[in-house]
Amino acid sequence: MIGKPTSLDAILQAKEERAFKQKELLSRYPLASLISLSINIPSSIKLSHEAVVVHEIAYEAIVSLLEEEGIVLLDCERKMVSTGAEALFACKAEAKRLKVLTCKLENTHPLGRLMDIDVLDVSGVILSRSTLGLSKRKCFVCEDEAQLCARTQKHPYTELNSQIKSLVEKHAFTNSIALWCERAMKTEVELTPKPGLVDLANSGAHHDMDIYTFYASISAIKPFVVEFVETAQRYANEDAKQSFVRVREVGIACEKAMFKATSGVNTHKGMIFCLAVLCGAIGRLKGSTQSLSAQNLQSQMQALCCNLVEDDLLHIKPNSAGARFFYETGSAGIREVAQSGFAIIFEQSLPYYQACKEEEGEEIALKKTLLLLISILDDSTLWSRGGIEGLNYAKKKARELLLLKSQMKTLDALLNDFDTDMISKNLSPGGSADLLAMTWLLAQIVNS
Repeated sequence: MIGKPTSLDAILQAKEERAFKQKELLSRYPLASLISLSINIPSSIKLSHEAVVVHEIAYEAIVSLLEEEGIVLLDCERKMVSTGAEALFACKAEAKRLKVLTCKLENTHPLGRLMDIDVLDVSGVILSRSTLGLSKRKCFVCEDEAQLCARTQKHPYTELNSQIKSLVEKHAFTNSIALWCERAMKTEVELTPKPGLVDLANSGAHHDMDIYTFYASISAIKPFVVEFVETAQRYANEDAKQSFVRVREVGIACEKAMFKATSGVNTHKGMIFCLAVLCGAIGRLKGSTQSLSAQNLQSQMQALCCNLVEDDLLHIKPNSAGARFFYETGSAGIREVAQSGFAIIFEQSLPYYQACKEEEGEEIALKKTLLLLISILDDSTLWSRGGIEGLNYAKKKARELLLLKSQMKTLDALLNDFDTDMISKNLSPGGSADLLAMTWLLAQIVNS
């Protein structure tokens, strides 16, 4: 849904639905005033990545503001649809007081000019700035009156959206990265069908989880992405291995939050490790004002994970799944992938995905990239469930499917058959799924 264009008819319909919902809330809470939040996005893509970032920040800012002012929040409703991100707050407070507070938020927050915050009194009348003697809003590109710039179309959409991206990059960088990570994990789990993995159709070879378990896990992980990036950014000039120790400590806390959210089910332990390394690299690059190029990211990840295989596997007894996998197969699994700076992604899955997407679209590209990863990765999750025989079966089958060069309808039928086989063998390529999410994520954030 994010990044999809919408129509004028849909926008007008959404406006009517918002007005209806406002009346419904005022009827339910007859003594309440309403705060209505939407985001200023001058484009046919109202629910852009940047719009969602600003909405999340604005929502938290309003909630915090109400708490600080001791204002009782009676109810709150949020929705994210193609016509934009919206929220309604029913508050036990005088409308004029709310208008003063929200205008101050719009005027002082670094992203305030992108926030469109209306206040409705108990009778449903929208309060204007002029009723409080406040000046009209300024354009977020120039210092002229915003309404005048919009009416005369002073700034082209390209300039406006470039300015929005710049504002989010400057004032909400870590929030933006956290949203990209959330979207990557949701993109992976919602991709359907997949062999042996949880998706929208079934739980694959997993009996202890479903897609809602994943949603709960993703929500628990997202706040730690910000911490990964900010921790690495704060100590960007220290030795990379020390930075790795720091982000790994955050990762341990993240794992605990994941297990709490899933009632002890391991949905994303491998993904958390991957995100810790990637976000650690992003933070170090941001802290040293370097670009997020493929070369810089891979170099930083290599530095963070220098000698990881030796440190984690060669000097310990094989008492973990990763260590047993290493001693029994000779493959170091995800640690080896990380120590290489995720070379398997930068050199194989990412260029493959990008070329396939250009030719066949994102969904087919994701499915075929998953098959590619299954076919080449020594996936410890497959090994833990089916031994070498299970690992080799999955790799061989994925290679065979890739050679067929199937289109969507045929590809889905083949993937459904593969899914059935994997479920019957209790096999799940969890490591390949993590790297698919990482591939999609890097495709969004890498600067060319």
